[in-house]
Amino acid sequence: MTQVFFLVALLGILLQTPVGSSAVRPDIAELRTRAEAGDPRAQTQLGLVYASGDGIEADESEAVKWFRKAAEKGDPAGEYSLGEMYLTGRGVATDLSEAAKWMRRAAEGGDSRGQFNLAVMYSQGQGVAKDESEAAKWMRKAADQGSAAGQFGLGSMYAHGKGVSQSSTDAAAWYRKAADQGDPAAMNNLAFLLATSADPKIRNPKAAISLAQKAADAEPGNSACLDTLATAYFEAGQPNNAAEAERKALALKPESASYKEAVAKYEAAGRH
Repeated sequence: MTQVFFLVALLGILLQTPVGSSAVRPDIAELRTRAEAGDPRAQTQLGLVYASGDGIEADESEAVKWFRKAAEKGDPAGEYSLGEMYLTGRGVATDLSEAAKWMRRAAEGGDSRGQFNLAVMYSQGQGVAKDESEAAKWMRKAADQGSAAGQFGLGSMYAHGKGVSQSSTDAAAWYRKAADQGDPAAMNNLAFLLATSADPKIRNPKAAISLAQKAADAEPGNSACLDTLATAYFEAGQPNNAAEAERKALALKPESASYKEAVAKYEAAGRH
């Protein structure tokens, strides 16, 4: 049985608000006027417009130019955005050291996205020396600001004892905070914990079924969520439902030996 483990790949778990997102299209002429006058917030916003191509031809090099102007004035959002461009190689060559530098400045300025990404970089030794304690410090700062990604990350750290003392209780608490914000990975991991924990204060397979189903509904193409759902059904004493869910997981990932073994296990239990 599997769960979504912590920070599998650096770029696979970046905070959900990427460079270039914009909820409301700005007045570009007015934004440019403010940016050229030296307003760092306007400079960051103009960089986002160029990064996304929202109302203007996309130009990542131009986006980097405006992010840099804002970042050099100490605007945390500009620092974060410039750091992400270096992290992903958009408009500049990928440079993890530069990415870490700007993420750190954003993090120190209170940007929860910068705090989260800096934590990820410390956890994996990307652009900085690997340091799980430092990763936990920055992950906690992001989590304390209400970042669902930070809450999920901190929960994972507690679950696996990375940078903090292992604690299923704390893991469940932080996963729940992220799950309450609709984070599917947190729902999945909390469901797995509730289904399999040996601690009677945490273990609750029936509640795990509901959470795992929500995660699977949110990410229907994610076999891990269906695998967790199967685990929850089995631990709740419903092997036939477990087998059905596991077969769906196997259909999405037919090469998985563990899924095949789980299907056989649940089907055998159902026959008996």
